[in-house]
Amino acid sequence: MRKPYFILPAPVVYVVFLLLAWGLSALWPMPLASNPWTWFFGWTAIDAGMLIMLWAAWLMLWRKTTLNPYGKPQQLITEGPFRVTRNPIYVADTLLYIGVALLFADVWAWIFLPIVVFAVSMGVIRHEERLLVQHFGDEYRQYMSKVRRWL
Repeated sequence: MRKPYFILPAPVVYVVFLLLAWGLSALWPMPLASNPWTWFFGWTAIDAGMLIMLWAAWLMLWRKTTLNPYGKPQQLITEGPFRVTRNPIYVADTLLYIGVALLFADVWAWIFLPIVVFAVSMGVIRHEERLLVQHFGDEYRQYMSKVRRWL
């Protein structure tokens, strides 16, 4: 099995880019208009992200499989949020990032969003998918054909 492209866990990637956006914003601010709707949608995205993340993590723990993307999975979970996306925790991380970006109200966080999604897709998800194909074979391939990577 090949090693992942990088070792950082996905949540760390999101945080690193938010911190980079915050730092660049301090040096070269590019503010966006902030209003009550920005705050409403920002907190809604954060709340939705937390709910999806907790739901997916609870299912994984309940089914006694690992939350560690580099660990050995014990079961293939296809229920709950896993019916809609193969990566509900990364969707949740992205919603959290979007919520913070809305509250932060600066262009830098939005510039980095596609880079973050690309980095997680290439550096974490592709490794996980190889691992899951190795462990579950055709069962996972069939799941991949029915359920999208993101949404």
